[in-house]
Amino acid sequence: MKNWLKKLGILAILVKRDYAMQYAGAALGSLWFLIQGVLIFFLYIYISDGLSAIRGYSSTKTVEFILSGVLFWIPLQEMIHKSTTVLTENRAIIKRSGVGLDIFYLIPISQMMIHFIILSFPAIIYLIMIKNISLFSILIFPWIFLSALFLYPFTRYISMANVLLKDISPIVRLLLQFGFWSLPILYHPPIQYQSILIYHPLLPFLEIFRSVLLSNYVPDINYNIFIIYIFISIMFYIITRISFDKIVPDHL
Repeated sequence: MKNWLKKLGILAILVKRDYAMQYAGAALGSLWFLIQGVLIFFLYIYISDGLSAIRGYSSTKTVEFILSGVLFWIPLQEMIHKSTTVLTENRAIIKRSGVGLDIFYLIPISQMMIHFIILSFPAIIYLIMIKNISLFSILIFPWIFLSALFLYPFTRYISMANVLLKDISPIVRLLLQFGFWSLPILYHPPIQYQSILIYHPLLPFLEIFRSVLLSNYVPDINYNIFIIYIFISIMFYIITRISFDKIVPDHL
């Protein structure tokens, strides 16, 4: 127990240090993340409100749909992007401290949870105001954490791969763009594409997230595919841990 508390304390110090470096010299400091997140919310809502008016959709339902999608995506996107450089940015500390690499892989997840909590409050307040929030909305917090755990084997691999291959960062940026536009975050998928969309690995997590957050939202999930992806995530973690854990420290 003491060992876990010690590691938790070290993780908190590393997260705080990362924020200090990231926002060094900025007058508003880490508040910029909240400002950027809220502005992105309003931008997407404004654009989608106009599109829904053109297409004849319900404006309120469109805003709810987009708000829940953006709330799900932004923190996870930040986590994946941060994972790309978490080892290379902390190279000096890793060599001096001797605490191992595992604790550094947890920095992006910790920051993701902080960002999610900050962004969730204005979203929840809005949903309460329009009376379309689920009684189980509190479950979005453990669910987003479980979504991050599903992605952890892949973000861990990205962190290690970026040490060995510098092309990883631009590849990840492209994949994030593809991930964003291939998920039904800003749009309701056309019927002809739904049979393809069910194979998106993050779709079940997004659908359950919406069903937990919004009242009367029914998730559209293929649970067989969902279970297969969870199995793939676990196996990917085992394989990369065996294959890369001894190689990466020598290249830092």
